Amino acid sequence: MLQTRPVLGDPKSYAFPKPRRLRVNNGTVVAIDAPGQLFASVRLVHPAGGGSEPLDRMGVAALTNEALEDGVQGNSSLAPALERHGAEWVSRVTWDSFVTGVDAPTNRLADATALLAEAVRTPALRDDDVVRRRDQILERFWLDASVPSTLATRAIGGQLFTGRYATPLSGAPVRLKDITPDAVRAFHAESIAGVAGTLVVVGDLSGVDLEELGARVFGDAAATPEVPRTAPESAPGELPRVLVIDRPDSVQSALIMAHRAPSRAEIDLPRADGVGDVLGGMFTSRLNLELRERLGYTYGAGCRFDLRRDSGVFLVSTQVERDTTAHSITATLGEIDKLRRDGVTEAELSAVRESNTVGLPVTYSTPRSLAAALVEIVVHDLPDDHVDRLRAGFEAITAEDLAEGAREYLRPEELVTIVAGDAKRLEGPLGELAIGPVTVRDPESLWS
Repeated sequence: MLQTRPVLGDPKSYAFPKPRRLRVNNGTVVAIDAPGQLFASVRLVHPAGGGSEPLDRMGVAALTNEALEDGVQGNSSLAPALERHGAEWVSRVTWDSFVTGVDAPTNRLADATALLAEAVRTPALRDDDVVRRRDQILERFWLDASVPSTLATRAIGGQLFTGRYATPLSGAPVRLKDITPDAVRAFHAESIAGVAGTLVVVGDLSGVDLEELGARVFGDAAATPEVPRTAPESAPGELPRVLVIDRPDSVQSALIMAHRAPSRAEIDLPRADGVGDVLGGMFTSRLNLELRERLGYTYGAGCRFDLRRDSGVFLVSTQVERDTTAHSITATLGEIDKLRRDGVTEAELSAVRESNTVGLPVTYSTPRSLAAALVEIVVHDLPDDHVDRLRAGFEAITAEDLAEGAREYLRPEELVTIVAGDAKRLEGPLGELAIGPVTVRDPESLWS
């Protein structure tokens, strides 16, 4: 006999777990006890991201981060050591942070964290390992750049910024190949090994001694210094403008439209992300409905804000058939102008609220996702109740808030349009759009 379908109630408002903070030696432990989660996530956060690198050592952070995987004995020795404890290595570099860590069973957390401490504080960093890792990054750079969308995305920095942001995070081929093993060891000693950092721990922490974990990881390292950052200057050139990265005979175009945005601390995130959702952040967004559903030019179109401590980027991205490139650009500009002029509908407002609140219990259902939220809090100096404040902001957001956000954060007059495609077929139609001068570049000349 079929059962009657239960009546759905109103979703309950989500509350992010309150983290515990404790000072250990010269570092800070930030932890969330998640009862029943027997596979824990541990992250060590340093502020030595790519954005703070000197211009003569661009890419040293990314290279050092990868070289740590060779462990204290070199030659990729870390992974097998962690596997004996059912653990895995996690690491990444962003513009604002250098993150290392492990995911491990809670009953082996002390052993896995000890291996993390060794790998971070006393890695081998042998010459041959560093050179091998550098060569792998260089090879991967051009392999990834063979994908048009990746190539176009990597060109954003040089079109919007001067200084460090003008070169990709990895340092790009010309810069990275000059990074020596000595430079990696010097960066590691100064910015990683000798700096305590902040330790994030999430999982079922019953029986876990957080002070002992912190002491093992921090050792006698110095307190984390403030990293001075100032907003970078804009790249020279007329705005708006168009850059075509030539890919002869390509039948598709990878399209990026980007402009500078406020920093993470300066932006009103519910308004900015809400505007991004309406324009290109959901399947039912305006760009997707226009470029995919109505015009049939693409499989998907989206937009997002890339926010950093000292600046930010807003970008629209899609891939379209070559002969629809120019119209795809005008259609995108039309949707941006319409959103700035007319604001959002009630249905769009409801979708923004629900998409950013209803799914939070699932979003933060694992130690890894909770740890990622804590890392963001640490990197951007956010309050411990940041997630709850963000949720409340989305719950209270109004149509007028989003309309104001569209007028404030979408600036079509400052857009740089980057197209990776066949310049011979594209230069003429793009020049007729009156969206600024058109420049054609060979991919290999972008970072020379």
